[in-house]
Amino acid sequence: MADGDTSAGHDAGSSSNADTTAPAASTTDTDAPPYRIVLNSIDEWLASLEFSVREIEAAVAGGLAGGFQAALVLQLYDTDAIRRIGGGFGSPTLDGGWLAMFALGVLFALPFSLVVSRSIDSFIGTVMALSSRNESLRRLLTPLLKRSALATTTFALGNGYGIVVGAVSSLFLVPGWLPVVMGVSTPFSNATVASVVVVLAWAIYGGTLGLVYGLILES
Repeated sequence: MADGDTSAGHDAGSSSNADTTAPAASTTDTDAPPYRIVLNSIDEWLASLEFSVREIEAAVAGGLAGGFQAALVLQLYDTDAIRRIGGGFGSPTLDGGWLAMFALGVLFALPFSLVVSRSIDSFIGTVMALSSRNESLRRLLTPLLKRSALATTTFALGNGYGIVVGAVSSLFLVPGWLPVVMGVSTPFSNATVASVVVVLAWAIYGGTLGLVYGLILES
């Protein structure tokens, strides 16, 4: 009889401990402030990016090299285009335009690491599938991939990235920004020869960015 009472008391104590432990965990989750939940979500998202110092250095170097190439193309086409870019940052001169292009080159280069990490697997899969069905493409890619697989891949990704940057800039960002800082009215989605040159310049920027980025990471 004593044994039964003891076991019954033990069971009751265990159930009592379990009852007091379970609500404590749920209370902690329930009582967490909303801002803490948001901050934890942001911390998890930032941790998932996993940027290394080397990747940032590669992106900055590629952005500067690409910015130089894009500025050179724009100046060769129209010197005033460089001045207008500088004017968008309060310095409508050649020097101001070149400095603005370098700054934009670095600014647009920083998200490139994220683009590469998120799209490189699907991009490689697509290229391999295409090259398996196209002998000419396979002959072109095989020596390039053997020499520098990462740089070849990031070069191609960079070209596409630069085209997107150029299209968005020339068709939307510039027409929206220039009237604010310079009082120059530019229509949106104005597809002209100048806008095509801008897209070409940024495509060259993207290719240079991707090439330098890949070479630095491979070195």
